[in-house]
Amino acid sequence: MTEVTRVEITRHVLSYCSPIVTAHGQLLQRPVVVVALSDDQGNTGFGEAAPLNGFTTENIDQSEAAIRQWFSADQPEGPPDLPTARAAIDGAFFDLHAQQRGLSLHQHLNSESPSRLPVAALITGSSTDALVEQALQRQAEGFATLKIKVGAGSFAVDLERVAAVRSAVGGRMALRLDANGAWCPDEALRNIEKLFPFSLEFIEEPTAGLAGLAKVRKGAVFPIAVDESAGDLAGLRRAIDLGSGDFFILKPSAIGGLVVAEQAATMAAQAGLGVVVTSLLESSHGIKLAAHFASARGLSDPAPGLATAELLTQDLGCPSPISNGHLSLT
Repeated sequence: MTEVTRVEITRHVLSYCSPIVTAHGQLLQRPVVVVALSDDQGNTGFGEAAPLNGFTTENIDQSEAAIRQWFSADQPEGPPDLPTARAAIDGAFFDLHAQQRGLSLHQHLNSESPSRLPVAALITGSSTDALVEQALQRQAEGFATLKIKVGAGSFAVDLERVAAVRSAVGGRMALRLDANGAWCPDEALRNIEKLFPFSLEFIEEPTAGLAGLAKVRKGAVFPIAVDESAGDLAGLRRAIDLGSGDFFILKPSAIGGLVVAEQAATMAAQAGLGVVVTSLLESSHGIKLAAHFASARGLSDPAPGLATAELLTQDLGCPSPISNGHLSLT
């Protein structure tokens, strides 16, 4: 491999077209750090550090400092400890090495991997009517899976919104919910029972904490997905031991990059959990890395949650095209 001749570390602010409201709060802007590694052949690999409250323990200042310290060391001893810093460095090197081989990243990782994969769309309308309008638009665009955030307000409103979307799109479209740990276990079980008529694919984080998720899973009428309650490999192992979920939501940008994501995917699969690759609502630099990983690892069912670049007012990278609900990899 050609040596890296230039390292650029830059901070940016991502802005979203409309507020993304979750049980963790409202997201309208957030800082990220982009790592760009170039060689003398004109190749540049990109990685992104995108700490996010509720999903990562480090903040942007800590992540950027860890990245700069790693590159300033004469001989770094292993990757940074902070997952988002590691993800940015890891991603930039993988991207650069794939370009140096003249391959797409997914082919660099797995020569037999597909160049297209189905993706789920996150719908975020501020009212029930707006949510239904967006759901119908995504259905017309060919998406087969929708995701709705719940838990930020009253459950009565959540129930109304979910019912309206299911009625509008019909029964063939997959519908998943994400409560981001908003409900206590008993409340989660009551709410999930009321959601029974709407044929959910699964519900993410109906309560916070792995013990609570295990309790909910035992009585739930839908599959349960573990996300931010298992933010690292140790957390995933505990989730498996406790029986906290049927699915594991894998965010490469949050867990430490592609190497750690591969370890997590293997651990989850060996334990019988389904693996759903999703973005961290970062720019296309991070989304692309997650998409190429999902393709290389064969993680396309359930559909990865990677149709999120369009939520940004301005992207930092070139977004992968999406047609008929499928994302194309280059």
